[in-house]
Amino acid sequence: MPTIPTARTQMSCVFEFKRGKTMKKVLLTTTALVMTAGVAAAEVTFSGTAGVALVDDNGAQAAAAVNSAERAAAITAATRAVTDAQAAVVAYLATDGAADGDATDTVNDAAVVTAQAALAALNANDGAGIEAQRTAARAAGDGMRAVSYYDLDVAVSAEASNGLTMSASFDMGAGEKVDYDDDDMVEVQGATVGDADVAVSYMGWTATIDEDGIDNLFDDDQQHDLSIAGSVAGLSIAVAAGLQEDTSSYSLGYTMGDVTLGLTGTNEDDAGGNASGISLGYKMGDLSLSASMVDESDDGEDDASIGLSYALDAITIGYTTIRPGSNANYGDEWDMSISYAAGAMSASFAVDEADATTVIANYDLGGGATAFAAMHDKAGTATDMTTMGINFTF
Repeated sequence: MPTIPTARTQMSCVFEFKRGKTMKKVLLTTTALVMTAGVAAAEVTFSGTAGVALVDDNGAQAAAAVNSAERAAAITAATRAVTDAQAAVVAYLATDGAADGDATDTVNDAAVVTAQAALAALNANDGAGIEAQRTAARAAGDGMRAVSYYDLDVAVSAEASNGLTMSASFDMGAGEKVDYDDDDMVEVQGATVGDADVAVSYMGWTATIDEDGIDNLFDDDQQHDLSIAGSVAGLSIAVAAGLQEDTSSYSLGYTMGDVTLGLTGTNEDDAGGNASGISLGYKMGDLSLSASMVDESDDGEDDASIGLSYALDAITIGYTTIRPGSNANYGDEWDMSISYAAGAMSASFAVDEADATTVIANYDLGGGATAFAAMHDKAGTATDMTTMGINFTF
C-alpha cells in the first residue's frame, strides 16, 4: 500500500514539478500554511436555548421593569454607605485618644443615622412615586400575552503544549424567557456581548476573570471580579473576590460515599456583612435526608432547614421544615412536593405554609424540545403566573 504523503511531502512534490508564475503562487500559499501550523487550534462551541410561550404573570414583569436598574444601583450604594459609616465608628474608637461620646464619635454616629435614613427612604420609596408607577405598569401589563426568546452561549478554548488551557465565553440573547420552574417569572434576555468570561486552567485549577460578572459563592445577588476553583483529594474548592470593593466569598464541597457536605461564606451578604452557611446530605437507598443552616449579619436571615425525600417507583415525595430567622421555630415555614416522572412525561405539585401552590408539567418532544405548562398560585395575585409553551436546546 503506498504511503500517504504528509503536508510537507506534498508541498515538496508541488515545488518539483511546477515552474514559473505557477510556482510562485503555490509557494506563497504553502508559506501561509506553514505559518499557521504553529498556532494552537482553537475549539469553538455554540449552545443555547430558545422558546415560545403564552404567559399571564399579572403584570409582574412590567412592574419590575419600572426603574429597576437605577433603583437597584441606588440601594446598593446606600447599603454600602451604611456599612462604611458603621466601619468609621469602629475604626475611630480603636485609635489612641478616642472616646465613646466625644465630638468625633458623635459626628461618626450621626453619619450612621443619616446613611441608615437614606437607605430606609429608598426601601420605602419615599417621595419617588415608584410604587404608584409600578402599580400602573402592572395593570397595563396584566393578561395573557405571547413571548419568545433566544439565549446563545459561545465558548472558545485552546490548549498549549504544556497543558495550559485558555478559554473565553460570552452569551447573547433577546426576547423574554419564562422561568417557570425556578424564579417563577418572566426574564428579559439581552446580555452584553462585550461582557465575557476569560479563564485559564492548569492541572485541574481554573482562574476566571470577569469584572462584576462572577456570582458571589454564598449569595449570587452580589458580583465579583475573579474566581479560582479546583479540587484536592475529593474536596472541591472555590474562592471569588471583588478587587475594588474588597469583597470575597468561598465555597467548599466534599462527598464521601452517600454523604455530601457543603460550606460557603462571604464578607458581603445582602446586609453588607459577614455570612456563612453549611449543608449536609445523606442518601439511604430511596430515602434522602438534608439539613442546612446559615449565619448572616442580619439575624432575621439566619434560616435553617431539615428535609427529606422518598422515591417510590416513578413518584417522589419531599418535605422540608424551615426555621426562618434566629428567633423563629422549625415549622414556621415548610415546603411539600410530589413529583412524577415516567418516559417522556414529568409533573410536579408543590405547596407551602402560605398555601402557595405550584403545578408543573413537562413533555419531552425529542430533539431537544420540551413542551411545558405551569401554574403558580401564590398569596394575592401580584405574583401569580400561568404559562404554557415550548423550549428547545441546541
